[in-house]
Parts: sequence; C-alpha cells; structure tokens
Amino acid sequence: MRVQIPAYTDRWMMGDRYGEVVKTSRYGKVGTRARLLTGARTVDIEIATVLLDKSGKTVRVILNDCVVV
Repeated sequence: MRVQIPAYTDRWMMGDRYGEVVKTSRYGKVGTRARLLTGARTVDIEIATVLLDKSGKTVRVILNDCVVV
C-alpha cells in the first residue's frame, strides 16, 4: 500500500514524503492520558514501517496518521 507519511516527521520536512508500507504491527501501551480519557488500561496503536522513495530509508509511523495515495 502506498502512503504519504505524516507532516510532523522530519523526513516529511526534508521532502521525502511518499513510500510503500513494508509491514504493520500493533503496539499496546498504557498511557496516563489515554487511561484518563478512555478508561481503558491499554491503547492499541497500529504502527506502519514505511520504505521511503527518495532516500530508501525506513521509518516507523502511526498508520492512522498516514494518507493512502
């Protein structure tokens, strides 16, 4: 799946904005803010490993913040 990475990353600011999702994984974290807002003990976040076009580097970003192209 081809995506545009989020604008808050350093790679996006350097112009390396698009890439291919190599793999996805789930990350469960107990966060104080999330626990207070949702009442849940863990929050599942889906992390995407993206292989970028220009640099050929891989970055890990939150999949929900990516835009599918």
